[in-house]
Amino acid sequence: MKDKLDRLADQVLTLDDHELSQLLPDIQKRMQHCDHSPEWERSVVAFFLINAMRFKNNAALRCSQAAPPSEERPRLRLVK
Repeated sequence: MKDKLDRLADQVLTLDDHELSQLLPDIQKRMQHCDHSPEWERSVVAFFLINAMRFKNNAALRCSQAAPPSEERPRLRLVK
């Protein structure tokens, strides 16, 4: 099962983020019609995959914008 999920993740990571974002409104419309059909189930999975990609991109952006660790020594003073 882990291998299947890894392959699925690799396939999702090859998709274009911009194109996925453009598909999101259509997928949301399909998902709102909760009829438990295979089409509805696919739209739910696709919705969460797109949001997972958005989360990954935002997390990567936040990590890259984080301030680098300071090289300065901490400001300590002797307390007696």
